[in-house]
Amino acid sequence: MQYLKLFRVLPALLALSLCGCASLGLASGAPPNPASVADATVLDERGAIAVEIAYQAAARATEALTDAGLIEGAAATRVSEIDRKAFAAVQAARRAYDAGNAASYADAIRAARSEIAALLRLIT
Repeated sequence: MQYLKLFRVLPALLALSLCGCASLGLASGAPPNPASVADATVLDERGAIAVEIAYQAAARATEALTDAGLIEGAAATRVSEIDRKAFAAVQAARRAYDAGNAASYADAIRAARSEIAALLRLIT
């Protein structure tokens, strides 16, 4: 019965977790002033946090569905494969953010968002 409640709210929670990823400020070019650099840094940090939270929500939902026996066999193998790709993409975004590499950070965030979306499509 608890799992039925989970299925009612799961799509809304997962969609909400990706909302933070929708408006990432991934601009390039020379900054006009120091304040814009600070603003961009905050946006980058928010983008990284949004990707982390979206992945965590998707991973927890996947774990709950697997524990409930709703993902089995070939589907479980495919979900596990996509989960590994999503986790690797989130780690790449972390490394790019830590390195301060704007070009690889933007690409890593896009890749992470794509892999998380693929995972969500499989489990919803």
